[in-house]
Amino acid sequence: MKLPVALALVIGVAGAVIAYLYLGPLSGLGLFVPATFLGAATFFAAGGDRPALVTALATNVWGIVTGTVMLVLAGLTTNPALLGLIIGGMTAVFILGALVPVLGFVPGAVVGFATTAAFGLLSGASGTDFSLPTGPLTVMLLSFVVGSVVLGYGCSLVVGRLTARTAAPAAA
Repeated sequence: MKLPVALALVIGVAGAVIAYLYLGPLSGLGLFVPATFLGAATFFAAGGDRPALVTALATNVWGIVTGTVMLVLAGLTTNPALLGLIIGGMTAVFILGALVPVLGFVPGAVVGFATTAAFGLLSGASGTDFSLPTGPLTVMLLSFVVGSVVLGYGCSLVVGRLTARTAAPAAA
């Protein structure tokens, strides 16, 4: 089977199941479908293999943590100029994380930070709320882990089997 076809089938089915679970039986957890898909996207962008899983998880978590700190600090003011400085300052912090080798894939941190910031800022959630279904850190962390591990890595294993070709026997 061709790679794009295998990816479309496997990720499409898994994505549909995850969306159903998040919006149906698991809706009380508040898991965020876009964050799960972004976790998978980070996994594939980082290389789509076992080392990419570590890279994706580490950088997404770093972005989620710095995004949560930004939300905590943003909750201390309503001044737009100060909010801009807080967001800009925390952006610099998550990028500086790339000085640590495991955090060197900056796009993963960007995705984690931006999704956490958007979730918190648009919902009015507090960075100090760590409960499900409302806490930005907790909701994003669980959603991204499912995205990287299940939708990313798990689907890559299935796709690998669907696209594997039997090696031709060597000519005598």
